Amino acid sequence: MNRFLNAAISIAFVATFSLAACQGGSDAAGNAVIQPDSTASVGSSRPGQGTTPGANQASPEKISVPISIDYSIMGNPIVGKPIAINIDISSPINDRAMLVHYRVNEFGSLIFPDTQVESVSLLPLGDATVRTQQVTVVPQREGRVYLVVSVEIETDGGMLLKSMSIPIQVRRAPRVKSVSDTSLEGPD
Repeated sequence: MNRFLNAAISIAFVATFSLAACQGGSDAAGNAVIQPDSTASVGSSRPGQGTTPGANQASPEKISVPISIDYSIMGNPIVGKPIAINIDISSPINDRAMLVHYRVNEFGSLIFPDTQVESVSLLPLGDATVRTQQVTVVPQREGRVYLVVSVEIETDGGMLLKSMSIPIQVRRAPRVKSVSDTSLEGPD
């Protein structure tokens, strides 16, 4: 219960801080601020006339991490059967080691076999930009389940992190026809 209370307080703090940073209008939090186009028309200074408020304001650009995660599922995912997933990680930053983490989004939906590591450090590459990993998971229920892949690269400017949820559509295991026990009549 205490863990849930601490998590709720942390979420409330982050939400309050984020809201204050968005409404504060200053660049104190390190947010990128883009100035509106100087050639854009300016509305009337009288209330109720002119352009819509905020219509000529540019929004901050979305920052993109230079890491790409692609995947392919090898075979048909079936409940209780191991399934391999090939993961291709690419980045123009190929002179640094990458730390890759695998985790399950929903408890009880997937498990890792004993032979599968949940974190791996990938060494720097020479000229290549793609690093391939194969992950094995065992679906525990049918329907859509998710494997979360997170990639971290430590740079001179700080840590770069990208996460991706890989959807896996799991089918029910096929029914095995059982041989019905039939009674045979005989002398015994």
